[in-house]
Amino acid sequence: MLTQTSRKSLIIWIAVISIIVIILLLPIKISYNLFVRGKILPANEWIIYKGTDGRLTSQLINYKTGINQSYDVTLFDRGDAMQFEFNPSLASGTAIEENDTIAVIYSNENERQIENLKGEIIAAKASLSLNLTGEKEAVIDQEIKNLDYAVKQADEQKKILDRFSALYEKGLASQEEYEIAKGTYDLYLINISISKARLKTVETGAKQEQIGLLKTQIISLENELAILQKRFKGFTVTAPINGIVSRKTNSDTLMIISDISEYVLLCPVKVNDKKYIQTSANVDIHADGGKQDVKSFVYEVDNNVQLINGIQIVTVTSSVEGKSDKLIPSLIVDCYIETGKLSPLEYLERIWQRMVN
Repeated sequence: MLTQTSRKSLIIWIAVISIIVIILLLPIKISYNLFVRGKILPANEWIIYKGTDGRLTSQLINYKTGINQSYDVTLFDRGDAMQFEFNPSLASGTAIEENDTIAVIYSNENERQIENLKGEIIAAKASLSLNLTGEKEAVIDQEIKNLDYAVKQADEQKKILDRFSALYEKGLASQEEYEIAKGTYDLYLINISISKARLKTVETGAKQEQIGLLKTQIISLENELAILQKRFKGFTVTAPINGIVSRKTNSDTLMIISDISEYVLLCPVKVNDKKYIQTSANVDIHADGGKQDVKSFVYEVDNNVQLINGIQIVTVTSSVEGKSDKLIPSLIVDCYIETGKLSPLEYLERIWQRMVN
């Protein structure tokens, strides 16, 4: 027989169980939000850092897509005296616009090579001009005199040849004497041709082959100069994005520019919870003890699994719309990701699964 106290306890338990069953079977829906921790990041971030080998590297990261949009490396010759100077007006917290000058790099070796090439181009152009205009007047006058002398020699020899020719026909001169006079005259005619060619050369300049070679050398030097000047221009470092400057970094990182016109929220989520999250799901962000007046929506659930502290996780990326003074880059926040509405029974089942997993 049950005592009166036992009967009361049994009735209470039956009532409680009945109420629980009724509640679980009620046609109501309960919102289930998945709690995770997240990190606030700017939509874009540009980082300048130096390597141990003296190289200077800049990296533009798009956190919204997770892609490195650009990766630039500046190398310097060994032994080159390199000086890197930031724009002195850029302090941490300074707003900067795209294409503003961030820093200037001075390279003594690069400047020396540019000046040497400029000197070589000037010398080559002067040589080309000299060859195109011909030799100096004194040299031209000397070649004219040489031609006149060669002509006079030929004229005198022609008179001698005519006399020997007449004597040879009369039998008063030997054939050998005639041939000597004829050969000498022919040599003088050749000298005239040589003198004319030399005069033409000094009057008109060098051969076309030599002129063509000089022009090719000048083009090659100018191309090399253009490459060096482009490289030297590249030593002026400009900002690729609008953003806020941060110079309070470690020794290797020289500067960070963060584009805070838009924020991105990265949340590590357990692999087992991934199935609950849908693209475009709302995410409530809590910081400094309160919910922030911003809107955040999931736009990507990564399929790349990572292992953190022995737990398999995937990364959920959400866009953040709106502004809040509490949200700053690299801030860790509490996040509640909406996963839909559940019946009371489904709600308890979801909680149990999360506790087991």
